[in-house]
Amino acid sequence: MIQQHTAEKKIVLCPICGRGKIIMEEKDTDDPPLQLVLPNSRRKARWYIKCNVCKNQIGITAKK
Repeated sequence: MIQQHTAEKKIVLCPICGRGKIIMEEKDTDDPPLQLVLPNSRRKARWYIKCNVCKNQIGITAKK
């Protein structure tokens, strides 16, 4: 049997409805943390994803 290493992960929920799973986050990585950008925000996002529950478009950008 092959054993897999499972790192602890956190599910980031939609900031609008609080039910849709937007992305899974793995702890202890070297990547910069991400920040969610709400619709109609003045801040520009680099990537966008659509919530599968409320169908709102959520922006994603790297935190500075």
